[in-house]
Amino acid sequence: MLSAIPAASAAEAYEATYFARKCGLTRDEALRIMREAQVVVKAPSEGKRKG
Repeated sequence: MLSAIPAASAAEAYEATYFARKCGLTRDEALRIMREAQVVVKAPSEGKRKG
């Protein structure tokens, strides 16, 4: 099966499969959502005050 999403590590694929089953998604959809969430979490917060 060809996918537009780059290859996942074994752990990432396992987690995506679990998430997909739990939420009624395909594995590719779950993997895309997980990766998008990681990008959001890694982005610096703009409203942070310096102490």
